[in-house]
This record gives sequence, C-alpha cells and structure tokens, in this order.
Amino acid sequence: MADLNKVLLIGRLGNKPELHKTQSGTAVARLRVATSHTTHAPGSMEKDTEWHTVIVFDKLAEQCSQFLDKGKLVYVEGALRSHTWKNKEGQERTDREVRAHHVHVLSPRQTQAEGAVLAAV
Repeated sequence: MADLNKVLLIGRLGNKPELHKTQSGTAVARLRVATSHTTHAPGSMEKDTEWHTVIVFDKLAEQCSQFLDKGKLVYVEGALRSHTWKNKEGQERTDREVRAHHVHVLSPRQTQAEGAVLAAV
C-alpha cells in the first residue's frame, strides 16, 4: 500500500492571513485556523479548540490574503509538514504545519470569487 499524507480541515480563521515574499519573490501566506470539538459528558458539555498553522504559497497565498479575513469559515486541503529549528537558548524545536494545496471559503457572506476554490497548486 502507498503512503498518504493528507490533511482536511474545516475551521475559522483566527486573524487575517499574514502575507510576505521570500527573497526569491515567492508569495507565502500564513493562516491560523481554529477547529473545535464538543464532548458531551453527563450534565456538562466541553468545547476543545485546536489551532492549526496553514502555509500557502504563490498565487493561492495572494488570493488568500485578498479574500480571507478573521472569522471566515474555510476548508483547507493539504499535507502535514514539520520543520526543526533552534530557539534563542539553543534548544531544538519542531513545528508542524499544514501546507495547503486548496483553500475554499465556506462563510455564508461570500463574493462570487470566494465561492469557488481560491486556487490549486
């Protein structure tokens, strides 16, 4: 059987996408997406929120920056990636993020451009 690295998220943006360019001119956007899960225990309900870092490149990054804003409901499809770095104290840290291939806007108040896939890599 072949390996599979696929992430599907439906959640709300915690803020407007952060767009910047690499030294080579590639557009990169960073999205923070919150997903929630409600658990029901006898006599109580608990809501757990998980925050996901989503990285988007090229034209899709520019479109996300243009059309997305805090609170928008989005569907993200991509792959899980991790990278290791050292903090100021020299300790090794690992971050995990979703590298998006597709982003759909699901919020009800959409412009025509938002209703479809913003872009595909």
